[in-house]
Amino acid sequence: MPKYAELPAFREQNYITEADGDMLRREARALALRRIEESARTEDDFQKVIEWWDKLDENRERRERDHETGRSTVPLEWGADELYLSDRPSYDIVLRRLLLAGDFLDLIFDSPETIHELVTDADLSKILEELKPHLKNMLYYLFLRDYSAVEYADSIGQTDRNIRGIRETALKRIRKLYGDVLTYRKENSLSMTLDEKYFLENGVRKKKI
Repeated sequence: MPKYAELPAFREQNYITEADGDMLRREARALALRRIEESARTEDDFQKVIEWWDKLDENRERRERDHETGRSTVPLEWGADELYLSDRPSYDIVLRRLLLAGDFLDLIFDSPETIHELVTDADLSKILEELKPHLKNMLYYLFLRDYSAVEYADSIGQTDRNIRGIRETALKRIRKLYGDVLTYRKENSLSMTLDEKYFLENGVRKKKI
């Protein structure tokens, strides 16, 4: 179902009425879904709830795929010519620059099994080291080698929907564990960077301006 067809469908089934007045699309969607969930009583009703969530998931995944397909493989900040770069340019450029500077550590540890060696924070490194092998592999290719969810899913014979779900679950767990570490540091008056304080307060990295 296209995104523009969501609200007419909600109105057609009386999940949103004229009495609700004007509201933003996301507010209307949230209200309609809440009413669908709250009105579910029978197995068929709950099946209808699942069908609605599947439709909305398909819309979200379509938008993500469109973004990934349209994304340039060469980050603008590198100012590099795509003709002279390898298949995964951004990380390869980083490794090449480090190599030319005489820093070989990132190149030595350039593999999923040693992804924890690529971070400087000891606690975060321990969290990554204790991840299961398939999660290390996924994080390596999605975040270092810049694979899209579709590309990585194809490479291991799974669906991109499944990969996105695993990715989000893994990231939530890492954020939770690292948040616990930062909470311990704060409670014990241990030193923290501004970025770490921001992460502890907001649950996300501070965006670079």
